[in-house]
Amino acid sequence: MHETTRSGPLRQAARVVALLAVLAVALAGCGGDDDEQAAGGGGGGEGGASGDLTIAYQPGIGYAQLLIMREQQTLEKALPNVQVSYKELASGAAIRDGMLADEIQVGSGGVGPFLVGYDAGVDWKLLSSLNAMDLWLMADDESIQTVEDLQGKKVAMPAPDSIQAIVLRKAAQEELGDAQALDDAIVSLPHPDGLQSLISGQIAGHLTSPPFQFQEQDEGARKILGSKDYFGDHTFNSVFVREEYHDDNPEIMEALFKGIQDATTMINESPAEAAALVAKASSGDAKEFEDFMTREGVVYQIEPKGFIEFAEFMTEIGLMKEVPGDWTELVFDNLKDVEGS
Repeated sequence: MHETTRSGPLRQAARVVALLAVLAVALAGCGGDDDEQAAGGGGGGEGGASGDLTIAYQPGIGYAQLLIMREQQTLEKALPNVQVSYKELASGAAIRDGMLADEIQVGSGGVGPFLVGYDAGVDWKLLSSLNAMDLWLMADDESIQTVEDLQGKKVAMPAPDSIQAIVLRKAAQEELGDAQALDDAIVSLPHPDGLQSLISGQIAGHLTSPPFQFQEQDEGARKILGSKDYFGDHTFNSVFVREEYHDDNPEIMEALFKGIQDATTMINESPAEAAALVAKASSGDAKEFEDFMTREGVVYQIEPKGFIEFAEFMTEIGLMKEVPGDWTELVFDNLKDVEGS
């Protein structure tokens, strides 16, 4: 096995793992408080589900189903006694922190932050995946043609344990022989800020996601690598929920999963209609968003893909302690009959 040397952002990610373990133990110890459970949400009962439901997501078309549901008020119609709110945050790590603090009931994000939390003992599982997307490392400097050319430069991505950071380390391992070779290059920036920093020449590379990689390409930046080059077809974003909230709120969970399924069907069968809703939620152009959402490498699906392969690599480089025995350990029962990995 490759020997791990922790440096720069990898040390930071390791501290995240340790902190999550402490938080998970502390939160488990106070999970039985009736007042706290009432504040987070309510079960069915005669009046149906009630309480507050905060759903967090990040910028980009990787969260299209949630944006469609927000625009159509899908959950508000299905759950009239539930106070539904949507919150956009800059990274999966920020969403994870909000969920640990019980400020967010439903989170969404990439494979990396989810697996780091799961491995550290956070009591959450996947309710649904949202998509499978090829994530590109973009460069706008002609001197950068390969991964090796990024040494000593700055590469933006959302966080040191984001799925983009895992992809960069896998590329560094295969191309440079050392998974940590580019750790000092990592700069944490939200995708919109990373786009602007790349185009303005403030950073050398941006490992990002649709639509930002397409927008950067339109501005003259070049693709240096894609995540599928190293991990094959894989999930980009998923929706995850802590187990206690999931089990205490079956009506909310059923409505949420059905909403995701319906929005996924709309994207695949009526892309123009779906793109118009996503564009409205994002203050963008409907035609442009339809183009982004139907490009090669952008697939909307509920099946989790590639989680074990990511976990194996993350364990190898020290971001996880143990690989799950099977992908079905990571999901709630509603996903156990789909074709996942």
